[in-house]
Amino acid sequence: MDMRKESELGAVDEDGHVITYEEMEMNKENAELDKDTASEEGIKDEDFDDTKEKLKDMRRLLNQVQTMQQNERRRISVQAENNEHAHSRMVLSSVIETLVFMGITGFQIHTIRKWFSGAPALGR
Repeated sequence: MDMRKESELGAVDEDGHVITYEEMEMNKENAELDKDTASEEGIKDEDFDDTKEKLKDMRRLLNQVQTMQQNERRRISVQAENNEHAHSRMVLSSVIETLVFMGITGFQIHTIRKWFSGAPALGR
């Protein structure tokens, strides 16, 4: 879960959610890029506009990839914790099962020894 304040980030997206820190950085970079003009750089306006649009698209895609990677890392860590918990439960149940079987085997050995020694094995 990510807690963000609108007063800190200064904007909301089209769904009414506070924008992320990555989106805020992207908006700042886009604003700086929009301030640049082609005449200062000595480039044709249409070439500069195309370059700005391509750069904005690349930044947007980069942010999407980073978000997907973060979600994947979170998912993997949650699955690792679930697997570890399931493994510990399985080990505990195996140990308990082994102890029960050993107890039953000990009781059977005791009963068979009493039977072969001639004593009443089953209490008769």
